[in-house]
Amino acid sequence: MTHTEIEQRVAGFEEPNSKLLLVGGCMNCIEQCDQILSIVSQENYCDESKGSSSMGAHIRHILDRFHCFFAGLGDASIDYDARKRDREIEQNLEAATFALASVARKIEQMRTSVTSIELISVRESVLPSSPAVEIPSTVERELMGLITHSIHHLAIIALQAKSFGYQIDSDFGKAPSTIVYERA
Repeated sequence: MTHTEIEQRVAGFEEPNSKLLLVGGCMNCIEQCDQILSIVSQENYCDESKGSSSMGAHIRHILDRFHCFFAGLGDASIDYDARKRDREIEQNLEAATFALASVARKIEQMRTSVTSIELISVRESVLPSSPAVEIPSTVERELMGLITHSIHHLAIIALQAKSFGYQIDSDFGKAPSTIVYERA
């Protein structure tokens, strides 16, 4: 495929519904986080005995990535290594609920914002022995990355919640393509 053919193909991806679908996917992930926060006890939220990290640590990590995304939108430069790692969100259901609501509002605002496909810079460490890598991306690609990253952590949270005896929806923490495949 030539460079021109690739550019034409990519230009065809700029459909108006893609942003709304990506925002919807992000909201779905945040709603799943909210479902967990509404059913688990404070004790189980912080418990690290069912894995290497607590459900709270996974929720905090999901929110950290969203915070980095929103913090970087203003200057079109997202640094995923600049996570706050707020232990209060990790250890306190009330703080997590508050932080989750804040992220949900920011995602919801994206439904009506005029952002088109914008080139942005993304920075993140990929090896512990090397400096962070900085690459070009788009807002849409980063939204997709937030969705897949969140689903991965939601799947771990689902396993932890089930190990404590919580009943959760069978689709919780599953990739949309997996849900579609299983229903076919």
